[in-house]
Amino acid sequence: MFVLKDVPDLWVDVEIQVPGEEAVSTFQARWRLHSWSEYQRIVKAMQTEEVADETLVDDDLLEIAGIQDEHGNDVAHSAELVSQLLEVPYVRRPLILSWFKAQEGRAAAAAKN
Repeated sequence: MFVLKDVPDLWVDVEIQVPGEEAVSTFQARWRLHSWSEYQRIVKAMQTEEVADETLVDDDLLEIAGIQDEHGNDVAHSAELVSQLLEVPYVRRPLILSWFKAQEGRAAAAAKN
């Protein structure tokens, strides 16, 4: 039975193909969810460049998890981490695309890192 309820946010997998690595790496992003009409408004604003990727991230990215540094230490969510990720071309696009996955309700699978 389907239970209609408010779901304010959702964790989704962000799949990253690191150059030079065969396996896909994954981390998780928790995004704020929107109503259908608000989703459509945001998408149109993105298409006309009224809303930049950074604005979308600032407004709707709530948390990132599942990232480690080169020494295997967990990296905590922070504004600096988000900025750093947005500066990496092979990470930026998958992160932004994960916003769409969240809005479509495609929840994260179990952590695969």
